[in-house]
Amino acid sequence: MSKIKKRISVRFFSIDASESFFDDFISIYQANTLTGSTVRIFNVREKQHLLKVYDETAFKGRKSFFLSVVRERNTWQARALSDGTFSGVTLNQGIIGDPYYYLILPDRKAMLGFTTGPSASVRSVANNVLQQFKKDRTERILVEPMSKEREYGKINDLVEFTEVRFSVNPASLSASGDELPSIFKGLSSSPFMASSSKLELTISDFGEDGFSQENLFDAVDYLSDNECCTTLIIKGIDEDGKKQQLNLNKTYLSYSVFVKIRDKFVDEKRAKKIIMTAAASMDGLQ
Repeated sequence: MSKIKKRISVRFFSIDASESFFDDFISIYQANTLTGSTVRIFNVREKQHLLKVYDETAFKGRKSFFLSVVRERNTWQARALSDGTFSGVTLNQGIIGDPYYYLILPDRKAMLGFTTGPSASVRSVANNVLQQFKKDRTERILVEPMSKEREYGKINDLVEFTEVRFSVNPASLSASGDELPSIFKGLSSSPFMASSSKLELTISDFGEDGFSQENLFDAVDYLSDNECCTTLIIKGIDEDGKKQQLNLNKTYLSYSVFVKIRDKFVDEKRAKKIIMTAAASMDGLQ
């Protein structure tokens, strides 16, 4: 089998949580490895997630924790043979899904992650993973993209949106499934999407007869995590009545590398090497 060249993009996130959460995370992680309880299955929105933890590692002399997740793909998959026969996929054990890999740095309140599946779901899966390590069920955990210029936070200063302009690969929309915001769901099923390599849209219809603020926030949140989004510009008015323009497509920390693999997924050993290299590449994590 010939090798496949694949681009991997590691995303960087900050973890907004109480100090006690990080203490709980470390104690639960260590307890799971010591007792051999390294694998756990949990469900989110009727999708199974298999979470696996590994031995504690070190990054620049600090404690760091590598883990993997396989999230089930709820699709009606079929097996096709060369004679034209279609049949269902027989699965006696386990789940079929996309692999996700993460590195958690508690003392930096940071998290790195990537997937070979839909890239826009890396953050939502990261949040679901962290929920499994909290003792206080009322604990609020917020995972946000690490920004070079903190532009993303400026969105909250806008009291009115006047325009959103973006460019994205349509294939990334159709591959996102349940993660796709409602604002894009009609577009993903349009016939012209199948033959298009780039989708460029400008949205300026907001309010009662157009898109709501909530719809827009969901769309911006999704696009900011999508490596296939090459343009993301927001225009609006701030509390002082001044016009503002935010360019969000180049504000987030990321690390990209091309790998050659024989399989259609990146295994755990290579994934850890990639993610540790990504961590070492960022001065802010030193």
